[in-house]
Amino acid sequence: MKEFWFVIISVSVAAFVGGVTNHLAIKMLFHPRREIRWFGIKLPFTPGLIPKRKEEIGRSLGKVVVTHLVTKEGLQGMLLKPVFRGSIENRLSETINLWASREDTLEQTLLRYWPPERVEAIKQRLEGWLTEQTREKVLDIWNRGKLDELPIQALLPEWSEDRREDLARKGTEALLAQIKEELSSPRSDQMLRKITSGILEQGGGFLGSLAGMFMDENKMTARVKAAVLRQLDSPELYSLIGSFIYRKLQDLEQMPLGDAIRLATHKDPQDWIGDLVKTWLKWGEWLEDAGRMRLSDIIGSRRDWLLAQVPAVSGGLINLLANNLERMLEAIQLPVIVEDEVNKFPVEQVEEIILSLSGKEFRAITWLGVLLGGVIGLMQSFIYIWMGQY
Repeated sequence: MKEFWFVIISVSVAAFVGGVTNHLAIKMLFHPRREIRWFGIKLPFTPGLIPKRKEEIGRSLGKVVVTHLVTKEGLQGMLLKPVFRGSIENRLSETINLWASREDTLEQTLLRYWPPERVEAIKQRLEGWLTEQTREKVLDIWNRGKLDELPIQALLPEWSEDRREDLARKGTEALLAQIKEELSSPRSDQMLRKITSGILEQGGGFLGSLAGMFMDENKMTARVKAAVLRQLDSPELYSLIGSFIYRKLQDLEQMPLGDAIRLATHKDPQDWIGDLVKTWLKWGEWLEDAGRMRLSDIIGSRRDWLLAQVPAVSGGLINLLANNLERMLEAIQLPVIVEDEVNKFPVEQVEEIILSLSGKEFRAITWLGVLLGGVIGLMQSFIYIWMGQY
């Protein structure tokens, strides 16, 4: 009878020790969550394994995610699956059909997803980008074509000697006609009167004073005007002005375009072109007009064409993503994200998640410790009793 109780007690104690040991080992994965010090001495096994190695766990998880879970090959395989491509095509087709029937304007549609400040900022950035891109393209054409050195004559493919002579003739006639018209106006009399008075004053001496006393200023002005008008109709003056305009046209034909712009605007040609692009291409007004257009007007009439482009667009997007996955993953820095998220994750929630997933297994481990302790206690009891008999 003594041996029986000895066996029962030994098995019970060993089973209890085995169960408590396994239970404490599981608890020590998470507890204590902070290190404990007594009299300035850090107690061993504090904090628990997971709180102590939380940063290392985060780094290891980040490496595991990138190396074995979220890999370039795995993502490419998913992107290239027909099922994934079909879902993209369906989503694009649904979006086109939805937008084609909407009466909302483009701006109202954007306001569904972004606040007004964000929409306005997007419009301003888009306007600046379009203006800058247009300016760069125009300047690129200007520089590649070396238009700064191009003579003006090269811009006039139908220019000829007859055209030059005709333009000189028309310019001469227009200039003389304008002078005659000016002389026929009332303000020309006042101008000629001042000129006549100045001539008489410059004459000086006795003859100048005598002319001023006996000559009527109005009659003299009329005679001067008549003389000038006769000279304007003279072939000699016509030929002189025509030859002058002809020579200036010849000089202008050979002038480089850049020099002509500098002469006319007093600006560097590239600066002038940039200002011209901003003045002529009113991207801001065009974007405002586009924002007031209804989606049904923009997409409705093009629905069939857009739907026909869906397979090509979805295929292009998928190929673009697949070919740039490696650079995208490097830019995202997935290991750093995983590590940061693990570090921010509370240990209490980690414990709760692990216990919710592995609670049964942990309890099984505890009871396994009880079983193994009991077996060990039973074996020790038998060995002790057997050795006591000898």
